[in-house]
Amino acid sequence: MLKERIDFLCKKKNITRKELVEGLVTQTHFANILAERYPLAADLAEHIASRLSVSPAYLLQASSQSPDTLTKAESIFEMLSQSTASIDEQQVNDLPDRDDALTVELTTALMKAVYYQQLNDAAAHDYLHRNYLNYYLDKYGRPDDNDLPLPAKKAMFYYKIQLFRSKHHYHEALLQARKLAELLAPGSEPWLTAHNFMLEAFIYLKQYDQAKQTFEQMMKHVYEQRLFHRLSGFYLTYSGYQFTVGLVQEALLALSMAEAHLVYTSSQGEMMTSIMNNRIIMQTLLGEYDKAALEIDRFKEMIRREPEEIRQKFQPLLDIYRCELALNQKQWALLPQMIKELESSAETTDQQMSLQFYQSQLSFAQGQFERSMEQAMACLPYFESIQQTNRLETLYESLAVVSEDARKYKESAAYYKKLVYLLRSK
Repeated sequence: MLKERIDFLCKKKNITRKELVEGLVTQTHFANILAERYPLAADLAEHIASRLSVSPAYLLQASSQSPDTLTKAESIFEMLSQSTASIDEQQVNDLPDRDDALTVELTTALMKAVYYQQLNDAAAHDYLHRNYLNYYLDKYGRPDDNDLPLPAKKAMFYYKIQLFRSKHHYHEALLQARKLAELLAPGSEPWLTAHNFMLEAFIYLKQYDQAKQTFEQMMKHVYEQRLFHRLSGFYLTYSGYQFTVGLVQEALLALSMAEAHLVYTSSQGEMMTSIMNNRIIMQTLLGEYDKAALEIDRFKEMIRREPEEIRQKFQPLLDIYRCELALNQKQWALLPQMIKELESSAETTDQQMSLQFYQSQLSFAQGQFERSMEQAMACLPYFESIQQTNRLETLYESLAVVSEDARKYKESAAYYKKLVYLLRSK
């Protein structure tokens, strides 16, 4: 790991290895040191460290895998592998970005990246990657079976899981979750988290038997070890499985069970938000519009009691719920007002693409076919990239109709073909 740290520091200083050791040691000898054939002498480390503007210990301890080093890295992994609501933000900010042992430093950076991603803190996430992580990901992140020390290896798998989940690449996320689970003590908190990732992936990939088996295995561990604070999260995820396989009432019951067990969890606000989100989506898809509207009002009232920053964060979500409800009920007089509110609140890519989707469907309903196609084509690549089936069904159908109206029969047939394939794969 000394070689990787030296190369990283040289890159930051914009110097070559030859320039780094000029007048100190031969290139051949230095290459043998970096290959760990020879130890790095203390006096040489002092001279090199001075040229790199770091302490000698930062080089001498770079490859450390002492018990203290591994324990420190492991504690950081365990702390940051919890749900974001359970993590003290100040604790994260207080974690030093630099450590003499690269194992600790890399584990910290990987888990901080996961934390920032979960918080949707794009600025901190991008800064960490530009100034540190991109280099080490290139060195250690490509091979699946890297030779990193155990805590850093677990952090790398965890990082990849979150990365692939964010891109809806669930085959890859499942692979990483399985590898992570193999490194964890069965029944431990991180082990349960890894299996929750697996359950989510199984549901998304329509591997329903595996999803059911995973859920039952997780619940067995939870009740045996009385880890009741995990129940809400598991019921929440499992409700998605039940809804997907058509067990609608069971899915809604699972959401009620998730809500009932909130008393055991420390992240009640975060979990409640997810429960209400799933319930609104399910009720809307089921055509239970009155119930969905009541749940949206309930959500709004809950958010109203939060600080201004939190209210602003959730406003786009409320606007999307209302747009979805208006669209499903074909309330064409109301939808423009809902779209206007979403225009002023949408911030993230997903929210902006949802806005384009609603605009395209309104234009389509108003007979403005050319405009509808333009708006649909603006958001289609995004929804295809994340395979959001419900959005794609609507887009393919409207694009097929618009193309047919314009006598573009070949394009129309292509969209109908995509729609049929989508419906068959459900």
